[in-house]
Amino acid sequence: MGTRYLFILIALLLIGDLLIVNSSFTIAYFWLNFNSQFNSNDIRMSYLLYFNLSWFAAAAIIGLYTKNAVQEIETIYAKSWRSIVAHVLVLCCFLFYHNSSSIRQFLLVTFLLELVGFIVSRFIITAFEEYHHRMTRFKKTIAIVGYNTIGIKLAEYFKQNKMSYNFAGFVDYDNHLPQHHLYQTCTVPAFSDFVVKNDVKEVYSTIFPDTNNVQLKAIIDVAELNCVRVKFVADKNEPVDTDLYLENYIGNMQVMNFRTEPLELFKNQLFKRLFDILFSLTVIVFIFSWLIPIIALLIKIDSKGSVFFLQNRAGKDNKPFKIFKFRTMSVTEADKEYIQATKNDSRITKIGAFLRKSSIDELPQFINVLLGTMSVVGPRPHPLKLNDEYMSIVDKYMVRHYSKPGITGWAQVNGYRGETYKHSLMIKRVEHDIFYIENWSMMLDARIIALTLWNMIKGEDNAF
Repeated sequence: MGTRYLFILIALLLIGDLLIVNSSFTIAYFWLNFNSQFNSNDIRMSYLLYFNLSWFAAAAIIGLYTKNAVQEIETIYAKSWRSIVAHVLVLCCFLFYHNSSSIRQFLLVTFLLELVGFIVSRFIITAFEEYHHRMTRFKKTIAIVGYNTIGIKLAEYFKQNKMSYNFAGFVDYDNHLPQHHLYQTCTVPAFSDFVVKNDVKEVYSTIFPDTNNVQLKAIIDVAELNCVRVKFVADKNEPVDTDLYLENYIGNMQVMNFRTEPLELFKNQLFKRLFDILFSLTVIVFIFSWLIPIIALLIKIDSKGSVFFLQNRAGKDNKPFKIFKFRTMSVTEADKEYIQATKNDSRITKIGAFLRKSSIDELPQFINVLLGTMSVVGPRPHPLKLNDEYMSIVDKYMVRHYSKPGITGWAQVNGYRGETYKHSLMIKRVEHDIFYIENWSMMLDARIIALTLWNMIKGEDNAF
């Protein structure tokens, strides 16, 4: 199941159950006019705390709020009822210390209200699951390489968890698939079309990379060109002699990857997105509000044309988006006529030279950050023509698109910005971008932002 969807579903369950437990207690308290039993607010709050702790202790013991529990709606129901029974048993223990009939009546009413609340909430969760099943936005379409015991087991896992995965089929990489099978297949030569047609997001291979395996290498190359992640699967107990990184476990299988990707975890995506929103809002409110009118006036005085320059750039997963910049050239070429800026470029205006040297021309991209098409820090987005030029000649070039593009990046603060007049410069830029993707942390982002500010102050030779 997708990490993001799992997080949302667990959060919904947790928040809903918290509301049910506390609402049931409060309703029973006022319904039975139970104030006389609680001599002070401290006692009432201690009882309420006990109710909350007893429920979440029961849920934790049963494992209700875990990834495995929310994989299927049937499991959610089963673990919910077990948690309720465990909660009742804990409350029964509480009754041994309270012989008051009014206390027992209060507990009974509270439990009945909880039961009704849990039933209603589970119906709501079911409706949410059904809606999610129809709306495949959270789903990942999966293809499998290797029709063997692990491959079939993996296919069954994806089919059983169809609310979170679309299983596209097997890639017949060695022409060994039996004639009679239940799954859709494609050949290696047709794999590229298969990926595009089915919108495949991940490929799971039960065959491990080998320098002599030409077919598997071809599959990996096609996958990475299409921004599709390739993962490798083995039995949980099978020792694997490989340099791959262990990513996680699904069922009784271990999943490995070529690289670590911290931003694949939803919690990291959330932290980064919250930072992006707060940072971009701060810049827009406290800097844009007075700087834009000044820059706009200078651009208009210096040359004819619009204040802003919009161009299609390659975003996350190579999806194009419109990037915002201050116009710095007297001629703004169309995407198909893109010509990379060079030192002493005659198209750059006087004010444009200053804006580019100081990187102020990039400031409007905080609008992109707020819209969610960019991040404050990430690989710099390239024009589409530049992407088409380099994707087939620079190894792992498209891997840099696994991450959302940024206003500044690890490559830029290390000097690899501006014109890429040599092939080796683009290779270095890609290497730095992949390093960022594999080693992301909030501290690394903070370091890049600090270095960017320092470079803006002292100026850079490659900023033109």
